[in-house]
Amino acid sequence: MRFRTSKKVFIHVDCDSFFASCEILANPKLQGKYVCVWWEIVVAATYNAKNKWIRVGTPVWQARDILWKNAVFLWVNFELYGEISRKLLSYLRQHTLSVEKFSIDEAFCEISGLPELYKLSHYDYAQKLQKDIKKHIGIPVSIGLANTRIKAKIFSDLNKPYGIYVGNHTEPERSRFQNIDFGKIPFAGKKTQKRFQYRCDTIHDFLSLWFWQLRTECGKNMTTLWLELNGVNAFRIDNDKPAKSISRSRSFNKKKTANRDFLMTQILAHFETVYTWITEKSVEISEIGVMLRDDDFRTHRKSYSFPEHTNDRRKMLQHVYKLFDDIYTPHTLYRSTGVNFYGLRSYLPRQMNLFEKEFQKKDNSYELSRAISRLNHKYWKQKLTFWSELLDQKISERVKIVG
Repeated sequence: MRFRTSKKVFIHVDCDSFFASCEILANPKLQGKYVCVWWEIVVAATYNAKNKWIRVGTPVWQARDILWKNAVFLWVNFELYGEISRKLLSYLRQHTLSVEKFSIDEAFCEISGLPELYKLSHYDYAQKLQKDIKKHIGIPVSIGLANTRIKAKIFSDLNKPYGIYVGNHTEPERSRFQNIDFGKIPFAGKKTQKRFQYRCDTIHDFLSLWFWQLRTECGKNMTTLWLELNGVNAFRIDNDKPAKSISRSRSFNKKKTANRDFLMTQILAHFETVYTWITEKSVEISEIGVMLRDDDFRTHRKSYSFPEHTNDRRKMLQHVYKLFDDIYTPHTLYRSTGVNFYGLRSYLPRQMNLFEKEFQKKDNSYELSRAISRLNHKYWKQKLTFWSELLDQKISERVKIVG
């Protein structure tokens, strides 16, 4: 069976230890040190720390034991990372034909014809782009180049950190996959690897499988990867697809507790984080849920569906308190908490007439909540702490009276 091979040229730009690189950019004194960014676990580490077997997911206490006093542990700063990510994407949009954001620290870019325009080879053009990003943005990146997105992503991982790998469009390129493990294929999870463990040791073995047999056994996703690795453009990124839900949770690691006030404080912190996000994105929800996980890893979860979509903070908090009381059991040790918002959709103010005062109150309340969330987010809840605590206290008293 013949397929039309792609003639386009894609690069995959992948930032090296993005969170840690952002922290070093913000504080150059950290250069050369073991920098670990953590959020309950290590979520990013510099490569000198990775050489000491620090990986994403390593518990913080274990990383401290390995690195001793030579490491700097920093709490995540998503505002800083988001700002640098936006600058990087803006720069790529100015210097490439198209940009498809894949995550906060990586993107696919089409550069078909640009190297020839500047009379440079593909490698020289990628190197120039890499140096310009380091100069203007301040973040080191690794770049993989190929005629499809998935191949470019695989190639960008081969020479990390701060590396470049250029794949040709010719047939001998398949021989390069003979030394690359099958597990290096993006989106090939543990279940997929287990299914192919006796047939595919390398990516080259996977490409030798028959297309129609693969489609019958695994469906569309694996055949899309097979086509991409064979040089056919079949992978698309839908950045405009809206999120259906958003959640925030936190585990306490070794600290397990049955303290009701502590657990409620964690739930409210999750709520504030998620509510700030939906106000910034002008989103309203149809369902809210609260989660507690006990010492035996059993999850206790309950949710409430609103009669209509809402973004009323007061109304949401009322149900957060009720849901928490429904699932909380005294003298039970809990190890994590969480809050979930479901049924997200864009908030569209309704056209009102002179007699619809309720909708006008709803819109005014929503704008006030947005302003409060922005101020709390900017000043880290220092300016309106008293207002928030007073509101939460009034809601709690009202819920107890109603109950």
